[in-house]
Amino acid sequence: MRRRGADWDAAVARWRTLASDEGATYDKEIVIDANTLEPMVTYGTNPGMGLPISGTIPNPADESDPAAARALTRALEYMDLHAGDSIIGRPVNTVFIGSCTNGRISDLRLAANVLKGQRVAKGVRVMVVPGSADVKRQAEREGLDTIFRDAGADWREAGCSMCIAMNGDQLAPGEYAISTSNRNFEGRQGKGGRTFLASPLTAAATALTGVIADPRTLPGLSR
Repeated sequence: MRRRGADWDAAVARWRTLASDEGATYDKEIVIDANTLEPMVTYGTNPGMGLPISGTIPNPADESDPAAARALTRALEYMDLHAGDSIIGRPVNTVFIGSCTNGRISDLRLAANVLKGQRVAKGVRVMVVPGSADVKRQAEREGLDTIFRDAGADWREAGCSMCIAMNGDQLAPGEYAISTSNRNFEGRQGKGGRTFLASPLTAAATALTGVIADPRTLPGLSR
């Protein structure tokens, strides 16, 4: 939603005064080609344990820090994953799209674009939880709720929901979820539950296939 008004204009004018001096030099410049970036997915039990979706599970033996090697070993044991395995194609039981982290109207539009006219994979539960009541109302005005329901997903009230295994929205021990929330700690989404964190696009693509899927492979999506 585009912001307007005197306060916004004043803020933009103030931000534009924060430019570097002409001819300024820097210790280091980093240039990132966004076209080369891959969707990221976590494989472990903290948000820092992530890798490009085409990557493979790292090996604890490759860690130079013994503490890091022990942490990775424990994480892989909890997740029941093995070094060298591909992250793509891992089956999931539940897909959770939303929360305060990735439940903006822009996130829901992306997910709805993937799911429109499609059906979620058999046996996979998909929950869509708007990040706020305002987002929920906007999504319903745009008909996104109908797209999600027609695809076989649950359209929920705004709230924490499965992000913290609230109100019974949780995994059973040993089950897997791909989640757009912000934490994947042990038991975060249910005692013994295992969480892969990913973007709304990746989560929606996974909902259609039932396994972790690269959204860039879907027709009509370049990223």
